[in-house]
Amino acid sequence: MQRINHFKSIFTILLTLGIVLVQGCSEQPVNVDENDEIVMPEVEVSEAVTSKLLAKRAENAKAAAVDNDMETRDITAAPTTLTDQEKSLAAWVDDNQQPILDQLKDWVEINTGTDNIEGIDRFRTILMNELTQLGFSTEVIDVEPIDVLNCDGSQMKFASHLLATKGSGAGKRLFLNGHMDTVFSADDDFQKLEILSNGVLKGPGVIDMKGGLVVMINALRALDAQGALDNTNLTVFLNSDEEIGSLSSRPMIEKLAANHDIGLVFEGTRDNRMTRLRKGLGQARMKVTGRESHAGTAHEHGVSANLEMAYKIIELEKLTDYDKKITVNTGVVTGGEKRNTVSGCSDTYIDMRYPTAELGAYLDEGLRKIAEKRYTENAEYPEFPKTEYWSKLHRPAKAGNEIVDQLIAEAMGISAIVGEPVAGANTSGGGTDGSIAQAAGLPTVDTLGVNGSGAHSSREETTVASVIARTKLAAIMIGRVLGEGG
Repeated sequence: MQRINHFKSIFTILLTLGIVLVQGCSEQPVNVDENDEIVMPEVEVSEAVTSKLLAKRAENAKAAAVDNDMETRDITAAPTTLTDQEKSLAAWVDDNQQPILDQLKDWVEINTGTDNIEGIDRFRTILMNELTQLGFSTEVIDVEPIDVLNCDGSQMKFASHLLATKGSGAGKRLFLNGHMDTVFSADDDFQKLEILSNGVLKGPGVIDMKGGLVVMINALRALDAQGALDNTNLTVFLNSDEEIGSLSSRPMIEKLAANHDIGLVFEGTRDNRMTRLRKGLGQARMKVTGRESHAGTAHEHGVSANLEMAYKIIELEKLTDYDKKITVNTGVVTGGEKRNTVSGCSDTYIDMRYPTAELGAYLDEGLRKIAEKRYTENAEYPEFPKTEYWSKLHRPAKAGNEIVDQLIAEAMGISAIVGEPVAGANTSGGGTDGSIAQAAGLPTVDTLGVNGSGAHSSREETTVASVIARTKLAAIMIGRVLGEGG
């Protein structure tokens, strides 16, 4: 414990950290604890899904940790040829190239930042109409808002999710998953799709994942044009909160995953490589309450929340260990209200990445200890500083899976024929809902969307060639899984 009575100490610590405490944040993270109730029909909260799902997660985590061959193996293209029906699917995509690109432009230019409820509602209606025309039964899944642990005491509101189902055929039960939200808020400068003369497409969410949704819908349209969706067993789930961790939709994904045979998620690829292994993701929030006081006339009667948070941030960042492949990032920090007032509140939003469930638990425990420890004190006011803490390991690590590897190899073989060949597989530090589905026991290929670069930035781009080639690939892959066209 240390008695700090000089404002200069605060400046020194924050300068060392290289952070700037600001008086607000345009986008706050979600706070959820074990007791929050999220309204979804017939869905249990994640921690109580079933012992079967929990056991499966543990099995997957163990496999990721010990199966070195599964982690390091190379995947090669499976030899394949296209049937006449599959050639017809590819031809349908070619014939509809311009409508597909027009649709992509329309969808990219509908802002669907996670906090833009109105924009997502508008987009969901469009997607619902598309799926209805393909013979799906659709359902809108409403979600209650959740309190956020921050100095403002705000709430996070969610747009509703979309569930669509078709058929009850005897074939494989296929789960198609994507998300409607993007990271771009309604007031972001990046709002339009730009089509360059060299075939490059630049726009918000063009990879993540408006492009993927265009691929999915038009693959289904191509199959429907051949009658290949008749007597099948298909579920489409499109959520509105993927970009903030799928905190409200995870229970639905887990329940749906448990009732299907194969999962396909339409996230994008980088360098034309499909992702087979992923790190797990966690998020946490800390809120420190101090005692406000005049910085000039009563500094000694204050307890700085900013100062306590500064010490905690230093310790949080020390949890990063590149040898163990674990990282902690204090990505957002807010605190204080005025220059001349000892800060009474500070909060931070924390990101965690880890390769196994065990290391995720290790990080979570480390954060808890830092939250519970006091680094500053003022003997006159022993009740301060006070720290509140919330954390969620919201996406499990995605382990290797034989069925997924076979599907990636098949995708490599097909893509070598239809264009924009998939070059192989990779490991990613980013998370998708495919990690949730696979941890619940569903073999899931989670990068069947377009290829590109610059996701989550104003440099986000793909190409016309990738949109068309990946639509062909998706149509053929879906057809083969459903037992059609191969």
